[in-house]
Amino acid sequence: MFEKITNYFIPVSKASAQKYRSRIGIFQGWVSIFINGILFIIKMSLSLLVGSIALLADAIHTLSDLISSAVVIWGFKESEKPADEEHPYGHGRAEYIATLIIAILLAVAGIEFIQSSIHRLMNPEALRTEWWMIILLFSTIILKEFTAQYGEFLSEKIASGALHADAWHHRTDAISSLLVLVAMIAGKYGYHQVDGWAGLGVALFIIWTGFEIAKTAIDDLLGKPPSEDEIMEVRQIVESVEGVLGAHDIVIHSYGKDKFLSIHIEINGNENPATAHDISENVEHKIQEQIGFSPTVHVDPIYPNHPKVKQVKNYLERHWSDNEWLSNFHDIRIVDTNEHHIILFGLNFKQGISQKKALSHCKSIETDLLTVFDDFEISIKTSGLFQY
Repeated sequence: MFEKITNYFIPVSKASAQKYRSRIGIFQGWVSIFINGILFIIKMSLSLLVGSIALLADAIHTLSDLISSAVVIWGFKESEKPADEEHPYGHGRAEYIATLIIAILLAVAGIEFIQSSIHRLMNPEALRTEWWMIILLFSTIILKEFTAQYGEFLSEKIASGALHADAWHHRTDAISSLLVLVAMIAGKYGYHQVDGWAGLGVALFIIWTGFEIAKTAIDDLLGKPPSEDEIMEVRQIVESVEGVLGAHDIVIHSYGKDKFLSIHIEINGNENPATAHDISENVEHKIQEQIGFSPTVHVDPIYPNHPKVKQVKNYLERHWSDNEWLSNFHDIRIVDTNEHHIILFGLNFKQGISQKKALSHCKSIETDLLTVFDDFEISIKTSGLFQY
């Protein structure tokens, strides 16, 4: 059903994926504004008739939904803007800013209603509740949950954190309305203090939701490490290109839906420069074609047939490749001259390991290698813990 509704109002066209994505986000924003506008009028009117602080908090919660939906529209319109001199990577992160604003609005509303609810607990008032009011409020809960499910559907369709946040904003409003519903029914039977407790519950729920949404938005703004699935997908694509012997130091930056990738590829050092360039071009083309990332490729020449390289690689694979903290080792090189005898290679660590432990593991590997290759120095390069 949701798919049919979406295709009716936003038919699939030959427009770019970014434009289609923005149209979906803006459409959901206007749907939310329309529904929240109606629900705010209903809830505010009921709160004045009933005299419920919990219902007033719920009405303001709905109003914050309306404002946050307007922010969502702004975020998607802003993210449509192309890259410029001041924003060379585009405006995709405007969507994250929109998500953060939504979270702040939630937190502010929650704090305000904690104060009001405590006052109502200390000074309970009789509620003027009728059954038609309860039925009307119950219908708003159903409508809100429907809107939340539709927002969740659209957020998955275009992989949008802002729409996901907006959908949860709708759902928290539905849950808070359910608490208010309980308070109204209790008030009808003389339990007037339940209204204050319901208002407090709504306020705390609003703040908790705002915190969770803010945490996600801040993580996106600061830059989260890529998932292991993303890294595996990139590595499989790159290593399928003819001439690539390995890949490491994979870094992915996200700007909204746009992702930028930097990667080091290993090729045989005996290849001439023109061939090395062709291999890197093939890697860039395949990444863009299959997953749409904008890649920057660095070429590391290695000599896999060097006897000492083979010996070191085989030793590392036998004794260290099964360690749970190690992602891979790469770029093994040998300097073997009259003056210098050095084994050099790089290590990448998996997510979750601290810098202190990473250095400790490097020292353990170095000590172990020196017992086997005692006539060589060991030089280990460790990449940032966000690289793989």
